[in-house]
Amino acid sequence: MNKLTLQFKAADIELKYQKQSIQKTLRPLHFGLLLMSLLMNTLQIIKVTTRQSFSIPIINITFVALSILSFFIVRKKETLTQKIMTLENAFILLLQLNFTASNIHGQEYYLYGSSFSLIQAVTYFATDFYLSCPSVIIHLIFRLVVTTFYAGRFDLVGLGLTIVTAVFLISVLYICNRAQRQQFLMNYKEDTINYQLQTLINKPFTKIIYNEKKLQIDVHQVNQEHQFLGYNQNLCYGCNIRNFIRNCKVGDRILEKWIIHDQNSIRGNCLAVVKRNKIKIRLCQFNTDNSLILILENSKLESKKKQVPQIISNQLVEQFSNCKKNRFNLQFKFGVMSILMLGQYKIKTINVVKLLNKLLNTYVFSATVNLNLNGNKVVKLKTYAQFFKIYLIQVFNIIQDMDLNSFHEISMNNFDNYLAFQVKLSNKYQFLQLYQKNFFIKYTEQHLLVTPLNLDLVFYFNKLIPFDETNSQL
Repeated sequence: MNKLTLQFKAADIELKYQKQSIQKTLRPLHFGLLLMSLLMNTLQIIKVTTRQSFSIPIINITFVALSILSFFIVRKKETLTQKIMTLENAFILLLQLNFTASNIHGQEYYLYGSSFSLIQAVTYFATDFYLSCPSVIIHLIFRLVVTTFYAGRFDLVGLGLTIVTAVFLISVLYICNRAQRQQFLMNYKEDTINYQLQTLINKPFTKIIYNEKKLQIDVHQVNQEHQFLGYNQNLCYGCNIRNFIRNCKVGDRILEKWIIHDQNSIRGNCLAVVKRNKIKIRLCQFNTDNSLILILENSKLESKKKQVPQIISNQLVEQFSNCKKNRFNLQFKFGVMSILMLGQYKIKTINVVKLLNKLLNTYVFSATVNLNLNGNKVVKLKTYAQFFKIYLIQVFNIIQDMDLNSFHEISMNNFDNYLAFQVKLSNKYQFLQLYQKNFFIKYTEQHLLVTPLNLDLVFYFNKLIPFDETNSQL
């Protein structure tokens, strides 16, 4: 921040500050002042022109014209709002020329002068310091010169009062504008950190704070919400996290009570129990807003789910290999294998191109479907390997149940945080209907995709997978 003008040195931050200032303060204030100006000046014009001694109020008419012109300028280009307000504020000074000893009482003169000064002060505080500071100096000098000219004498007390007023007003304007910008900068940094938390932590986490007024835990941010035990897609993310905290037990005490009554003593890594599952969590203080970040370090250290014995899985694989490879046997085989692979959360690195080519050959799509890699020769994805297999198998099963001629191309793009590939089909609506009804897809989609699939049929596979403790190749 420049110490003299108080403008931010970073142009992008200054631009965001100006946009926020215009939207929240300057635009409504400017329109309010314009409305008041039009009403007051119109009334004054009517009042003056209806007198017996007819005269043309040039200053008031000019002010009305300026107000109308500034309205259209600001509406077309909002970035000029502050400068237009500063110009209008300067024009208010000319209203002093309307008042003379012959047409107004002394007390009324004092009332009008005070009111105009307060209106100008509103604009001083609303605009930036680099505009308001010179405005204050110029306005006070103008008033002093005009008053001296009309009074016909120079008043030392008036000069001293003008100087002292300028010093105090500029000092207060500087302090207020600096505080306002510092508050914006703090909020901007906090928003930036909040935005980057997902990349920095790269694990399931939630940012929470206890609201003493509402007597509840407010959830500000959640990453990979479905990883929290007890997740229910029919509930809002705040309800899911609050349920998790109520069901989570650290030591002999519910986590919710720790957070409400004694959160300072539960910082760092903790072993917790949620619905008879042991998990490892980490709690840390987020100092910018005094909130608490709850991170899932490990999920389900001890899982009581029963897995299908490996020997049975091997026997089933051998059985399927001896079956005839027709469409019905293939669907039955993949259906059974999908059931066997459900619940296997092991993370592996998958060669996506190799897997897709294998599925295209298996489903006899390789001759008619183009696999567009957009310049990538090898595309690998570290994810829940078995879930990924199940998911693609079900996608190909759905396509096979449709008109095979509608399947033209798979286009793939590799990004830093996700892998996107698009299935190009003629009948997208039919595919999406079958997709949304598929049991296996409902179960696996939440673990794999960044966002649910929509009608554009672009699959965004998440690369930010938590609990990454393996690096084996598939």
